[in-house]
Amino acid sequence: MVDPDIPAPGSLPAGEHRGSERLAGELLRRGVGGAGPWHPARRVADDALAEADGDVEAAVRRLISSHVRLAASSGLLTSLGGAATMLLTAPAGATGLYLVCTRLAASIARARGHDIDDPVVRTAILLCVLGPDGSELAERTGIDLQEVSLLTGLRRLPSEVREQLDRRIGYRLASRAGRRGVLNLTKLIPVVSGPIGAGADSITTRSVATYADVAFWDRSG
Repeated sequence: MVDPDIPAPGSLPAGEHRGSERLAGELLRRGVGGAGPWHPARRVADDALAEADGDVEAAVRRLISSHVRLAASSGLLTSLGGAATMLLTAPAGATGLYLVCTRLAASIARARGHDIDDPVVRTAILLCVLGPDGSELAERTGIDLQEVSLLTGLRRLPSEVREQLDRRIGYRLASRAGRRGVLNLTKLIPVVSGPIGAGADSITTRSVATYADVAFWDRSG
């Protein structure tokens, strides 16, 4: 299924196409796997579960609260330290907010018993980071979210269709980052253009949490 809002890979300048793929890859690599002082999603989720004495719902609430506070911090990029710096100097670049939202979605998936190394789960994580845009992309790809869970729908897709969806996700993430003024896809030089709005970022983070909480509720996916 063709997404009219997203150019086909061959129609994009080579730098932009590579940049969008790298952005998604870097978010997963560092947002899920961690980097330096930025703890991986697996550890964050397991620590939350331990603090909640194994109560999954309480752990998820802890994860959401801690990541919303982090996103709302006026010193977000500073607080992320080396991890944010590594992301911002990576070939595709990224924002601190994307990093927070990716780890939040991944940690919720982990807390709910999903394998966050599974490529299908990772596709779902990035769709959650996109929020409403992610649901739109999933439905345009042929997943009826009224009938099946996101994970179930993703697993039913032919591999080539899911690969096309991954490319669309990368482009949509990069396009959104470009509109925020923090990523130059042509030169692949990320630019932080000013303080991050705490209110807007906390709302965005809560939205991602809502999508992730629904997407990873059903372990059968």
